[in-house]
Amino acid sequence: MRIRTLAPFALALTVACGGAETEEAAMAEETTEAMDDAPAMSDAEAAMTEITDYYETHFNMGHGSMVGDRYSEDGLLWSASGAMVHGSAAVGAALQARIDAEGSQLAIHPGETMGFGDQIVSRGHYVLTGTVDGAEVRNSGYYMAVAENVDGAWSLKGVVSNYDTPDQSMSAGPAMEMPEGMGGDLIQASGDYFATHYNMGHASMVANTFTENAVAMMPGERAREGRAAVEEGLQAMFDAGVTFSGISGWSAHELDEGHVVGIGTYGTEGPDGAGGGHFAGLYSRGEDGGLMLHWLVMGAHASGM
Repeated sequence: MRIRTLAPFALALTVACGGAETEEAAMAEETTEAMDDAPAMSDAEAAMTEITDYYETHFNMGHGSMVGDRYSEDGLLWSASGAMVHGSAAVGAALQARIDAEGSQLAIHPGETMGFGDQIVSRGHYVLTGTVDGAEVRNSGYYMAVAENVDGAWSLKGVVSNYDTPDQSMSAGPAMEMPEGMGGDLIQASGDYFATHYNMGHASMVANTFTENAVAMMPGERAREGRAAVEEGLQAMFDAGVTFSGISGWSAHELDEGHVVGIGTYGTEGPDGAGGGHFAGLYSRGEDGGLMLHWLVMGAHASGM
């Protein structure tokens, strides 16, 4: 599968026999000191770690339905290919179909996690491997996940992912009809500003709507960290002749007074024709009350939007 890209981006210990006990003792002491100095894991990080471990373990055991059970009843999986599946039962069935078809194995590499009371937002990187027609295939990319605590149990409200290289060879999987969006107008003004000023060649103005330590996970490239790196990526897109035909907020909600999470779709025009995809964003409110992007994941669809 060729995905239209928006932007051109053991430690081994050897112990001598005579000094084994001494060196092992020293290593144990150093390990203990390192553990004592390590920051304590927050409740949010612990909850998301448990979800991530469960997801990876049972996916790799072939238990697609059990993974689906960790999604809320109205949970959403918006995969890198653009296939959207909603509802825990439907997510489980879709994952099981992929496992059965390709013998997929999943490795999840969590990144940052932020807690907002009964909600958690997390980002990370994944690698999915399998076999198609006897040949090994591999997908990889970034994701954002939102989890919620209902009556003391954490479940996934939504997972949105992308591809981090232009060429991905695993199947797209089935897509469901998009359910009705909720509250997308909360992030619409941000999307309109992004598209308008980007298309005017104002990469720096768009980059200034990102936080200083923002992370932009654009399709087909490695994550860009920091406002300067984001501006560089936006300018490269513009210089390559890519413009936005529109950005539409589909669903969004406030996490607290200072943060919003939202998802939506976008369209592009470029040298290769029309394209598009989906996105997820974690926003923080600036001093003027406006939304600034802190994390952004954008996925490009092979057939556009």
